[in-house]
Amino acid sequence: MLLARLSLPVLLWALAPAALHAQTTAPAPIQLGTTAPFSGAFAEYGQEYRKGADACLASINAAGGVRGRPVAIHYLDDGYEPERAVANARTLAGKGIAAFVNLVGTGSLQALQPVLAELKVPVVGVSSGADLLRQESLPGSRWVFHTKAGNGDEFEGFARILPTIGMQKVALVYQDNPFGRAGLDSARKAFAGRQPAEIQLGELQDTVAQVQRAQPHTVVLIAAGQAAPAFIAAYQGAAGPGARVAVLNVVGGRVLTDRLQHKVAGIMTSMLYPSPWNASRRVVRDYQASLVRAGDASPSLLSLEGCINLRFAVEALRAAGDDPSAAGVRKALERGLGVDLGDFTLALPPGRQVASRYTTLGIYRSNGRVME
Repeated sequence: MLLARLSLPVLLWALAPAALHAQTTAPAPIQLGTTAPFSGAFAEYGQEYRKGADACLASINAAGGVRGRPVAIHYLDDGYEPERAVANARTLAGKGIAAFVNLVGTGSLQALQPVLAELKVPVVGVSSGADLLRQESLPGSRWVFHTKAGNGDEFEGFARILPTIGMQKVALVYQDNPFGRAGLDSARKAFAGRQPAEIQLGELQDTVAQVQRAQPHTVVLIAAGQAAPAFIAAYQGAAGPGARVAVLNVVGGRVLTDRLQHKVAGIMTSMLYPSPWNASRRVVRDYQASLVRAGDASPSLLSLEGCINLRFAVEALRAAGDDPSAAGVRKALERGLGVDLGDFTLALPPGRQVASRYTTLGIYRSNGRVME
């Protein structure tokens, strides 16, 4: 036979390319997908979520990924437009992603939820805390897994805490869009019986005048994007040091600090995760270290959330075992998933959609950091 007549050096030379190929071929990455605004008025939300997710994902992949396979995220820009978000979701699902992660926008999720059962891809972590999107009877809601408390929890926290610091009288200033209207509905329930003033956010001078006529102890602002700091700046300019404002968790971060600078001091915010500057918690230390390795040492509320959502999605991939597909990930989440991220735990009960009800009150300092 030919092999018998070949010398050992010749055999080694002949087999070397195949052996080298087997040693150097990397395992195929597990794919995740994100549709979010990376352009337009809400671009900062997508950018900050991505910053945190990418930094923490790089650390996870450097440590071996999921069962030796790296994880990758496909990003598509939807400009905060629901129709584009749905089209992007279809494109991403067609690439065989195992899950969506870090979806942004109440309107986008409202448009996307009805088609999730068709796409058969679970969602892990969304910016919106709208309670109307968490109703289990809503088509597609069983495909969405939340890592944070909802707007109702946030408003109930405000309703419980504000009176204890002398702020009984409240005005609800809301944006006339899906985010604002959904938030207003939750706020009404939380402040039921207290008759808060309800003021639609319109032309700034007129809106501020309406607020001043209502004479609230504090404004609970239900607005996102650049509309939030624009209103706060106008209200501070008219009311001076007496302007007290509380915002939802998703409203904060650089969206406020870049515009308001040191005048952000004293603004209250609901906290649904630990402060990204509170290094006493390991989850924050790990996140900060990932940012440094990625070349960006500037923590933020939204990028920490992006990191936590990504980490929970990765744990769902691990829990899926030998089937890190969309079907496998959903089964793993449906079974229930508890994850200790380091002094902060996400606990998703079997058959449920929400992994955390954690809420507390934070206050901005003049340097833009939030004190719990």
